[in-house]
Amino acid sequence: MRLPKLSVNSGILDDLRGRAVWYRDDWQQGLNCSYRILAPSTYILFTSAIPAIAFGEQFVRYTDGSISAVHVLTATAMCGIIQAIVGGQPLLIVGVAEPIVLLYKFMYSFASARPALGQNLFLPWCAWTCVWTACMLWLTAASGACRYIYKFTRFSGELFGMLIATLFLQQAVQGVKEGFQVDSGTDAVTGAANDFNWRLVNGLWGFILAVGLLWTSLTVRRARSWLYFKGWARSFLADYGVPLLVVIWSAVGYCVNSGTPSGIPRRTRIPNTWDEKTNWTVARDMGQVPGVYIAGALVPALVITILFYFDHSVSSQLAQTADFNLRKPSAYNWDLLLVGFMTFACGIIGIPPVNGVLPQAPMHTRALATLRSQTIKTRLQKTALQHQDQPRADVMLLMVEQAMKMDSRAADTIKAALSHELGQSTNDFPHGLTKPPGVFDLVRDIDAVLPMEVQEQRVSGLLQSLLVAVCLPLTPLIKFCPVAVLWGYFAYMALDSLPGNQFWQRILLLGTDKSLYYKFLSEGHVAFLETVPFKAIAFFTVLQFIGLAAVYVVSSWTGIVGVIFPVMIMALVPIRQYIMPYIFSRHTLHELDAAEYEEAPAITDEAAAREAADNLELGSSSTPPLTDEEFAQHAPKHHLGLESVKLRRGNSGEQAGSLESHLRGTPSVELSLAHQQ
Repeated sequence: MRLPKLSVNSGILDDLRGRAVWYRDDWQQGLNCSYRILAPSTYILFTSAIPAIAFGEQFVRYTDGSISAVHVLTATAMCGIIQAIVGGQPLLIVGVAEPIVLLYKFMYSFASARPALGQNLFLPWCAWTCVWTACMLWLTAASGACRYIYKFTRFSGELFGMLIATLFLQQAVQGVKEGFQVDSGTDAVTGAANDFNWRLVNGLWGFILAVGLLWTSLTVRRARSWLYFKGWARSFLADYGVPLLVVIWSAVGYCVNSGTPSGIPRRTRIPNTWDEKTNWTVARDMGQVPGVYIAGALVPALVITILFYFDHSVSSQLAQTADFNLRKPSAYNWDLLLVGFMTFACGIIGIPPVNGVLPQAPMHTRALATLRSQTIKTRLQKTALQHQDQPRADVMLLMVEQAMKMDSRAADTIKAALSHELGQSTNDFPHGLTKPPGVFDLVRDIDAVLPMEVQEQRVSGLLQSLLVAVCLPLTPLIKFCPVAVLWGYFAYMALDSLPGNQFWQRILLLGTDKSLYYKFLSEGHVAFLETVPFKAIAFFTVLQFIGLAAVYVVSSWTGIVGVIFPVMIMALVPIRQYIMPYIFSRHTLHELDAAEYEEAPAITDEAAAREAADNLELGSSSTPPLTDEEFAQHAPKHHLGLESVKLRRGNSGEQAGSLESHLRGTPSVELSLAHQQ
């Protein structure tokens, strides 16, 4: 196979040209949101600052205090500001990721065991590692390697997202468990606070704080769907409830202070920013590192380069998937080049390097999608109420005009809905929405014609980074936060990142009672539930889970082997591209590993029961499957015509033969070809 010729710098220049025309609009869109931009900014502030503080706790433990939360917050704020101002994709959130914490742990173990390095030269050696990493990232970006990012499919991207969620949950559980153990470290509590009874009190109280924050946060994020309180109150709770809960549960931690030893419950360990004076001048000590170890720094640098190439690209990719209907172009090459400069800067001032982070990046985009949706919905509802005495068709045309003023795709969907009501031909209802059944209420049911849109701008990213920087002089206040609250928020971030992850949805599907499988189809669901047999879904999910388990085990390895886990993550890409096509048919891979999230609307319970019975092979041969006409009526999110339905359902003999040839040879995944024929 002939490889395409790489053109140095062409990708970077193309990215700059593509984003330059939108740069002014990036700021204008954010400023147009006025005070409403505070909601996503505050939300992402906590998803950036709290992990930074928690990672600081880990760094202190793993590096004997060489790196602390002050350094992690500094890296997050500094690089976040750079990304927001000159980054190619402003929706991308950068910060210190959990894999970097693990890599620095291995690097410190290596350096501390070498007399020529030791703790004194650990940070200068890390600086050399960052310098080498920056050089490799610059070469990678200049070579145009980001053109292969399209090979990072949902299989590897969502697996990596699940790995990060798993690591977050593991750290949350481990942190709560440590509340029951004897405190350790240079600033550990002493005396009565380490007595068994007080450790039990500390552990149980920490457990209550962590679980309490987790449960209330997951509840309040769904406040918009509540049936009680006024609309403005529900919106306020959904936007600002989680940050407020962090403050509230931190205050609740003081309820056990009376009569308890100092240090119960255990508080966050973070030094005062002005007390950290050594790391910032690490560049002048780089010359003291022996030459052999300068050259040896190429090894961890290569590992970090592989990690950043994959992690940064996947984070950016998941922040701008086709599901979000973004209008502005990506800038993978430029952003990777920029990460190289940020890595270089972080290294020479003795702070850990940053890259695009999960789950914060897609969480930021979803928060901005909510902001955009609420803005459009409010204005369209106001238009409908102001002209409710006019004919319905005239009101809908006025709503179209209002949507066009906001440059919203809702203009097209409202026009299509109007044509549908008037009985005119509407072959494809635009932008992936299902046709509203009959006449719908223009105020109450406006969500039926609102497409997914995102407020693509730079203000929220810049604002949250500036607020992270504000945390640095507030370290004396941050110390009052119980460490259990941090672990509760870690667990919340892990669980909040799961919705929309098809890997997670398929795991839930495997655990579902087969007799209740039809309930997945009787509400909005992913399209592959109707286009791929259950056994193929199950086998694909099992393989993905094995990959997740393998990477997790290696990342948790205490020895030097644990350093190579980024290489294993990267290996998922060729496995998906060159091995899995020999296991699954092209049809099955297209359905289960599609670039776009295709959602099919709910179908009736009777039709769902028939489809589920057929797909799970629970029904008799006398139970007919859905016809192509029935299937076309509830076609997936990106519309299919009748001929496309036949292809997607696998009704053609060629498609059935393809499935049989790819899967019949594997007994554990033999498909029910009756479903395709």
